Amino acid sequence: MKFVLVGLNHHTAPIAVRERFAFSKHYLPEALNLFVDGQNICEGMILSTCNRVELLGVTPYEGTQGIACVKNFLKAIHQKCDSYDEHLYYYTDQDVVRHVFRVASSLDSMIIGEPQILGQVKDAYATAQSLNKTGTLINKLMHKAFSVAKRVRTETKIGANAISVSYAAVELARRIFTSLEGQTVMLVGAGEMAELAATHLMSAGASHIVVASRSFDKAVQLATKFNGSAVIFDRFRERLPEADILIFATAAPHFVVRVADVAAAMERRRHRPMFIIDISVPRNVDPSINDLEQVFVYDVDDLQAVVESNLRERKQEAERASRIVEEEVAAFVAEWRSMAAAPFIAALNAHLVEMAQAEYERHRKRIDRLGGMSPEVERYVREVIITSILRKFAHPLIENIREAAAQGEQSRLCETFGLEVRVGAQQQVRLARSA
Repeated sequence: MKFVLVGLNHHTAPIAVRERFAFSKHYLPEALNLFVDGQNICEGMILSTCNRVELLGVTPYEGTQGIACVKNFLKAIHQKCDSYDEHLYYYTDQDVVRHVFRVASSLDSMIIGEPQILGQVKDAYATAQSLNKTGTLINKLMHKAFSVAKRVRTETKIGANAISVSYAAVELARRIFTSLEGQTVMLVGAGEMAELAATHLMSAGASHIVVASRSFDKAVQLATKFNGSAVIFDRFRERLPEADILIFATAAPHFVVRVADVAAAMERRRHRPMFIIDISVPRNVDPSINDLEQVFVYDVDDLQAVVESNLRERKQEAERASRIVEEEVAAFVAEWRSMAAAPFIAALNAHLVEMAQAEYERHRKRIDRLGGMSPEVERYVREVIITSILRKFAHPLIENIREAAAQGEQSRLCETFGLEVRVGAQQQVRLARSA
């Protein structure tokens, strides 16, 4: 049995093409029933996200023939599939294993190291499992993929550094405060990026949020979302002493807070640290405020510099993660190929037992003329002596079979032992001639 995978993603296709191939949650069960037909595709699963659509299958057919089985399915449900052929990628066998491990480990994601893809892969697998569309090979592959993803997360820092401006704000805040637990956040302005930064800060442990906006209704609405409090925009300076972390994001074309405002607040704070994030363009915060003791001001460029630095670090960690994936691919492929030896070994053992039993029966009359054997002795000869002889005789042959399977040389198995492979929904092996 062979692995085959056909797909497209953000690297190979624009959104207009990806959405053409996407499978809705509602349609996915029906699609899986059509895809895994039990003859051309014996096991399968479909991963469909905003950034990728991939069909993974197990087929009895080699290379291009196996790929054709998946493409025929795509053509059946997407009438214009051929026009998008340039956007598709194809993998078989070992390359499938590598690709699945990289996807689960977030090495193939638009944002390297993002954690969402692993959950999406697990969901896709769970759906296929619930419909009984997976089997021994995909089960082994996916469980190993989850293990590899965990190892990558444990042994590297691929997901440790912030690579969005909003997350960078949290990372910088953590450098200033020993802990974000109990810190108060003030949000001045209610832009989307500011709201996202506030969301991350609150998730990281900040306990209270104060929102000021020129639209008081919007301030109330946002404050309610965080179980915080709203303040009229013109009075936010009165609340500055409460704020440990301030996020400015207004459309004002000038500074809305100046050195005197923050200096007065710091007096009342007894110079406890204050962290100010200015993500407005033009800037809302007078950069001279950064000269005050225990006040730390960062603008969009500062945050972007953190993001770029972290991206470089992630790329270095991705190289380490790739080496881990290659180790795991080699180990999985060796185990998978050894599984291919099982039907050959079973066929050889069955044939040897059949030959031994036939030979025993041929000599049975002569044994009877020589006085015969008691039932206990005869059972001992059949079950112990003959079995022991067969095992010793078969051992080097079986080792040869396993070695050939590990190297992917099934044709060598057939040639060496006279085995004939019958291809179908289930791979069957029988002896075409005496071994």
